[in-house]
Amino acid sequence: MEVYRLLSLLGVVGFLGMHLIPVIMADCPLDLSGSNFTLAASLCSKKDERGKCCRYVNALIAVSVTRYANRTGNLGVSSNLSDICLQSISQTLELYGVPQNATIFCGFGTKIPVNYECKGRRTVTQMLQSPKFVDVTENCRVPLSEETKCRKCLNAGIVYLHHLVGTENNMTLSTCRDATFAALASQVDDTSAVDIASCFFGVQGLTLPPGSEPAPSLITPEASPSPLIAASPSHNLSALPLNQNHHSYHLTLIPAVGIGVTVVAVIMLVVLVILIRKKSRELGDCENIDKTSSKTFPPSRPARKFQEVHAGSSSMFRKFSYKEIKKGTDDFNTIIGQGGFGTVYKAQFSDGLVAAVKRMNKVSEQGEDEFCREIELLARLHHRHLVALRGFCIEKHERFLMYEYMANGSLKDHLHIPNRSPLSWRRRIQIAIDVANALEYLHFYCDPPLCHRDIKASNILLDENFVAKVADFGLAHASKDGSICFEPVNTDIRGTPGYMDPEYVITHELTEKSDVYSYGVLLLEIVTARRAIHEGKNLVEWAQAYMLSESRLSDLVDPSIRNSFDMGQLQTIVSIVRWCTQKAGRARPSIKQVLRILYESSEPMHSGLVEAVEDEEYEGLDGRPRTSKGKMHRNETLFHSGDWRYLASSSSTSRSYCSRSFLFETGSPQSPPNILSV
Repeated sequence: MEVYRLLSLLGVVGFLGMHLIPVIMADCPLDLSGSNFTLAASLCSKKDERGKCCRYVNALIAVSVTRYANRTGNLGVSSNLSDICLQSISQTLELYGVPQNATIFCGFGTKIPVNYECKGRRTVTQMLQSPKFVDVTENCRVPLSEETKCRKCLNAGIVYLHHLVGTENNMTLSTCRDATFAALASQVDDTSAVDIASCFFGVQGLTLPPGSEPAPSLITPEASPSPLIAASPSHNLSALPLNQNHHSYHLTLIPAVGIGVTVVAVIMLVVLVILIRKKSRELGDCENIDKTSSKTFPPSRPARKFQEVHAGSSSMFRKFSYKEIKKGTDDFNTIIGQGGFGTVYKAQFSDGLVAAVKRMNKVSEQGEDEFCREIELLARLHHRHLVALRGFCIEKHERFLMYEYMANGSLKDHLHIPNRSPLSWRRRIQIAIDVANALEYLHFYCDPPLCHRDIKASNILLDENFVAKVADFGLAHASKDGSICFEPVNTDIRGTPGYMDPEYVITHELTEKSDVYSYGVLLLEIVTARRAIHEGKNLVEWAQAYMLSESRLSDLVDPSIRNSFDMGQLQTIVSIVRWCTQKAGRARPSIKQVLRILYESSEPMHSGLVEAVEDEEYEGLDGRPRTSKGKMHRNETLFHSGDWRYLASSSSTSRSYCSRSFLFETGSPQSPPNILSV
């Protein structure tokens, strides 16, 4: 038996040896000619420009993939050429002075692939024929240099991704976004493709100016660097050897590979002989090994992770058994919701507890990460406008989270399910305030601050008194340095199309202003009772014509309550929506600013209370009195570029506390000292 295994292994080694040389000698078919590598090197050498560096490199590769798609009809190179192309691109970038670690922090091969397969679509034709792509084509006609045209194009792309990915699927959208670009740009000439790339990726200067020497094609074993690289003073030494030793490189490569294969085969043979000699002894001990193997080897990574979660959360949350859950949900027949994460059931337990049970889909490693993260987060987050976790269950391959039961379901149900009693105008305003309170807590009073990353109507739940609470923290992202002012963090694109910040989609850079954008969309949805993407059109884009016309404002309001809304409050809401959905994140308000304006609009007396608190806090910090600024007026405050990050909280509920070490420590968080309560 061992001889057959040996022959099989040697056969595999021989097969790899025969195929290794042709693969190594293969060329990468991507064409990066004309690319402005000098600007890329300049951006990537600056630590504070890493996000822009990655966008720039992504755009350069996307343009080259587009050229390849134009020639072949495929959305990127085949899998056997992917590594070769990535290595060739890395070498080319390095020759131009792009730091070697840029390929690491930009996620070469993962966040920036050279194959754009998207939801089973591998060719340009499959993308072009998919539903709603024609809208992208119509809205992305070049030139796109004007901001309004570019934004219209991006919104059409987001709507298309919404239909392609689905409403509840929070999958990474980066590759599908790149596939959309490649399919679109492959239908136009090279200049127009670069114009579209500048819009999609938010960068300029992708190609060299007219009259400049073109950049080389990718560096491969059969292609030496172009004269442009050799002429670069900083790269004379690195380029010269490749040029002079071009033929010797090939002559030495083949014998080296052959020697390597032989050495591997000899080593495997020696190891196999040793194993055969020890076989009899191993057979004698195998029974004992089987009995003790579970003690000898540590549990798998997911198992260790769940054990840590259980150990850290057992004192805070109840651990339910599968049998309890099955009985409480009447054998899983009490479904109250369903989404990309799994199914939600109503459960009535024997001790009288009523809870919402979220049964996770068959758990992947990413799903396990989100499951554990949500437990860890909710163990630290305590706020009356955040859904509370009651317990969890980890048994075999089943994962459950038990939340407080929210009797009135989700905000999405009340806004979009037909024949339900419409929410009153006053109740809608209060729900908006409740959600803003929750975000204020996450952005300002949690330590470290958190971005929720998935604010949408289905994640806003209503209790028996219609108090709104934010749910689902599977995508939440913490500020790494603990700063209230989030530094842009380069992440995979996660979220729900229609609610996602367009700037985040383009740059991959996440800040708390991405939550603010999502909140602006939600606020518009509350007023209009229209979906974030309605009839194939982005809600924010659809509403522009109404928001810019004072005489048409009332047409925005949900027809079921059009006779019972407050025009002054509507004007304020519209101003907030326009402010929150500004294209540039830095032009948007903080959620604290939004909350104060909402309170002043709904309760004029609250303004004086906030000012009194601010005066008291100001005196406590500086020891000097402060003159109150008086009530804000809409025309004076909205669209102001400043950011009042240190205003007092507009609600006492936002004084709740979240521990900085929520991912590492256990035990109940305690309120920090010197926090004033209203």
